[in-house]
Amino acid sequence: MNTLILMHVLLVLQLTGLTLLSGTTVAEYVTFRTFSKRFKTAGNASNSLLNLMSGLAVTLAIGGGLLVVSGIGLMTVTHGVYAHQLWFQIKLVIILILVLNGFLVGNRQGTKLRNGLSEQNTDSGKAVKTAMRNINLFYVVQMVLFLAVIMLAVFKV
Repeated sequence: MNTLILMHVLLVLQLTGLTLLSGTTVAEYVTFRTFSKRFKTAGNASNSLLNLMSGLAVTLAIGGGLLVVSGIGLMTVTHGVYAHQLWFQIKLVIILILVLNGFLVGNRQGTKLRNGLSEQNTDSGKAVKTAMRNINLFYVVQMVLFLAVIMLAVFKV
């Protein structure tokens, strides 16, 4: 296969992975906002939306896998040329922050929310409200970070 064609295929896979990751994050955020609104009026009747959000984790994993595999492929094809460019190094750091934020903040707050919803006491009510506020902030941060990655990829500052 021609190296140029391989590079274009890898770029398409890279963009597909990034689109899956960012699109799924937006979908999760919209679902979470709907959950938040329904929770205020219907209470635990809106738990099915949390299950939907959990199911989207598969799409995130597929997008992340495509991003990693295509990134390694692009680095191989270009012999690591991008690794020496500042915009790419910043992009990698932001992607690492996205992943760490997802594991350390998003998952942790999601667990706190689910635990708070399963318990029925006064402390769990505070925990649920705190977790919901933190999850909302988490999604806003994730989307800003995705926007930064996309801007770096387009403008190569």
